[in-house]
Amino acid sequence: MGATALILFGGPVAVGAIAGYLSGGRLSRLPGVRLRRLWLLWLAAAVQVAQLATTSLPGAAGHHLRAPLLALAFALALLWLGVNARGRNRPLKAGVGLALTGAVLNAVPIAVNGRMPYSPSAAAVAGLRAGSQTAKNVPAGHGTRLLALGDTIPVPPLHAVISIGDVLLAIAAALLVATAMHHPAHTAQERTQPCPTPFPGSA
Repeated sequence: MGATALILFGGPVAVGAIAGYLSGGRLSRLPGVRLRRLWLLWLAAAVQVAQLATTSLPGAAGHHLRAPLLALAFALALLWLGVNARGRNRPLKAGVGLALTGAVLNAVPIAVNGRMPYSPSAAAVAGLRAGSQTAKNVPAGHGTRLLALGDTIPVPPLHAVISIGDVLLAIAAALLVATAMHHPAHTAQERTQPCPTPFPGSA
């Protein structure tokens, strides 16, 4: 993972951890938040890797597989978020809701364009070479639809261009980490402990 990707993904987590500490939370409470169906997330990551590998396929095979694989990766990630939102407190649900919204906002322009479009002018501001294509990104042109939801926000210090959906996902990550740091400790253990037997004469 490059330095830019590390900052884009790890930065919101670090911000959330700092906010959690400043508000009285502790990282030691994170294990108390039990994640359900974690295999869905790993499967989504595996599908994402397969989608990125389509660039090496000969002929039109990669082009035809790229969008369905990306859609499947998004669907699995959204399903995992939905499963883990059930039964949570309101701040955690709010974080999951933001993450779902950000993921959908990213998925829509990818679905209608085949790949995430990016603004060449924004890429130039960020110090990137405009016109390059990857398995996930394509420069916007005359036929591009919903460019406003694409990568249009330049981040010159990181030489990156991000989308509105990316911003929401970053906020969601910070909120989820900060909220999870306030999760009650030893909740699972307390639920399994038997109720104490009252002493004779106790009220």
